[in-house]
Amino acid sequence: MGRQALLTVVLSIAMTSATYLSMHFLVKPRLPVHAVDVPSLSGLSPDQARGLLEPRGLLLILDEERPDEHAQAGTLIDQRPLAGSRLRRGEDVHAAVAKALKMPKLTGMSSEEARAALEQLKLKVGSVAEVSASGAPKGQVVATTPAAGAEARPDGTVDLQVSAGPQAQPVPSVVGKSKSTATALLEKAGFTVGSLRVGSNDDYDQGVVIRQNPAANATAAPGSKIDLTIND
Repeated sequence: MGRQALLTVVLSIAMTSATYLSMHFLVKPRLPVHAVDVPSLSGLSPDQARGLLEPRGLLLILDEERPDEHAQAGTLIDQRPLAGSRLRRGEDVHAAVAKALKMPKLTGMSSEEARAALEQLKLKVGSVAEVSASGAPKGQVVATTPAAGAEARPDGTVDLQVSAGPQAQPVPSVVGKSKSTATALLEKAGFTVGSLRVGSNDDYDQGVVIRQNPAANATAAPGSKIDLTIND
């Protein structure tokens, strides 16, 4: 190959390289990038949303889960950028996932504690009804609607049933009974033995109950103490 021909080849390679580098680093970045429309993802499941985005070359990014009073659990909310926006292929679309709000367990709390717990979840107390509940002190929550674990919506209302306090029961008669028998009868009826005194009554045997307070058939709250007088 002659010297002139070799020079021509070298110049050709140099020009080709210069053209490639110029196109790659100077011209290409200035060319318009193909943009696509962002579809609406509101109310779709994540899989449905990806089915719309991937053919457009867009990626779905799920930022968080949070309750939403207007959306079904498991669907997308708070889309960014909004539907109708334009993005370049390869860019991200962000969204959150609506999750169900679960009712907390409120039974065993006082009505004030239950109200505070609901306020933290952006729930409101609805109706409050007093019901008879054996063994539950007055004002304690014994049931809720919706029940614990059920789905609830933010700003929804929760109805409470609270104990009206122990229902008064008739006190059994223990006069004429031995101390041990009287104690067993009272405890079976939900009462306890209070103070013990000694008295005298010739109509009864020694060691038996001759008086009780409250008297037999009087009503008293479960757990009340019944005072006894024992014959000497």
